[in-house]
Amino acid sequence: MVLSSKDLSYREIMANAVCGRGNKYSQTTYTVRPAHRPSTIGGCWVMNHVYEAELVGDYVEVRGRFDINVWYSYNGNTDTAIAKETVTYTEQIALRDLDDACVRDSREVCVHVIQSPNCLDATLTGNGSEVLVRVEKELGVEVIGQTKLCVVTVDLADKKDVDFFEEESQVEEVEIED
Repeated sequence: MVLSSKDLSYREIMANAVCGRGNKYSQTTYTVRPAHRPSTIGGCWVMNHVYEAELVGDYVEVRGRFDINVWYSYNGNTDTAIAKETVTYTEQIALRDLDDACVRDSREVCVHVIQSPNCLDATLTGNGSEVLVRVEKELGVEVIGQTKLCVVTVDLADKKDVDFFEEESQVEEVEIED
């Protein structure tokens, strides 16, 4: 069955859709200052990651914080302690394919943690009183908002007897004339 341009029309549907997305990987070095002069580092871990985000122009700004915990020995490796430092960060994530037709008042930002903040390495500084901790993380963002979708519709009022789901039926390409 071939459809003519008289059989086709369109409708505009309002829907929530992803109107822009982006992601960013980063490595940052933080300085932790233990209460005692460390002899060696026994371990380092990152925890309690929290964040919030907002749309600013054509990028998303993510502000967050997390705790860095360094387990270390001191006093000639006879005692151990844990140094805890809460650090903050701000990431600006550029958006790809930001749809300007998306209704501005309806935009909502969703953040996805692709790689949680993770300690790559911890080293003592030259004078030995501080620990440098290198942390990696990757964040993804999506902007979701109301937008219009244009869908082609087919008027089947005169063609009620036609079964479009027959096994032998084939979909044919239709050229629409304006």
